[in-house]
Amino acid sequence: MRDTWRAMPPENVDIVRSIYADPRGLTGSDKVAPHAVFDFSEVYPDSPIARGVEELLRFRDGGPWSGSPIRFEPERFLEIDNERVLVLLRISATGHKSGVTVDIRAAHEITIRDKVLVRFKAYDNAAEALEAVGLSE
Repeated sequence: MRDTWRAMPPENVDIVRSIYADPRGLTGSDKVAPHAVFDFSEVYPDSPIARGVEELLRFRDGGPWSGSPIRFEPERFLEIDNERVLVLLRISATGHKSGVTVDIRAAHEITIRDKVLVRFKAYDNAAEALEAVGLSE
């Protein structure tokens, strides 16, 4: 589903869609700038902001879900402005050690410049994300 809130280059939504469609996601897509910033502070307050794909890989491999298979299932793509897209999604993960399955709804704010992702910010839920980016109802 494509939502239109403001005028935006349509390729930005297509770029974001392609990142989520890529099995390598943020860590392997050629649509992610090597110097991109990854901010998980809204979800994990004690986590540092990762700068670059290498730091993101270290966070992923040593963070709360290290070693766990995680599936991201985008449900809606909302344009925020000419550079940013908000993705409302479902995240499913199985604890590596516990085997417990977690299924949550969350949101990702993505900034695209020069046809690549340069900034990523995770939110716990859609309502918080919509308010943070100025799209709350």
